[in-house]
Amino acid sequence: MKWPTYEEWFAGLDEAKQQQTLALVAKLNAHGAKNAEMWARSEISENIAQLARYLILHMIWPSEIDRWSDDPEAWMNEFASYRSKHPLPVFADAAEAIKRLREAGVSGNDLGALARMVAYSAAFGVLYRIDSGGIDRDGEGLPGWRLQETDSDGKLTGRNVGGLHESLLSIHEDSLK
Repeated sequence: MKWPTYEEWFAGLDEAKQQQTLALVAKLNAHGAKNAEMWARSEISENIAQLARYLILHMIWPSEIDRWSDDPEAWMNEFASYRSKHPLPVFADAAEAIKRLREAGVSGNDLGALARMVAYSAAFGVLYRIDSGGIDRDGEGLPGWRLQETDSDGKLTGRNVGGLHESLLSIHEDSLK
């Protein structure tokens, strides 16, 4: 069976679904989605909270991943202050390692690139754990978890926001197109 183009799919929707799709595409475009029609089609066709998924993943890149390479001097200076002003024993080894690497001539850009990769790995791992819904439940009666979409008033919509780890890399690639 041939998969219909977006235009063919859209033309087959009733007027209410078309309006819902157009509004969704507009919101996705406003937040930088390069494949807004793909995200909207999935949300409408499959009832997946794609706008919520896109928004959280799109926010993670600049705030939790890219920031490490965008201005490496800022976080290295901040970590240096941990060593002197507010020592945090749990990060003392990292602060000392940064100091040694800088003294050895490693550039801030190189350290920023490395830190960015580690941040991506950590973000992916956290999202994977959230998406897993819980630890191995061999009859132990342990609770699980899930992330759920809310409307603009904070009320649950009933839709899960899952599979985030599966889209973390592609959301960044999407923003580069």
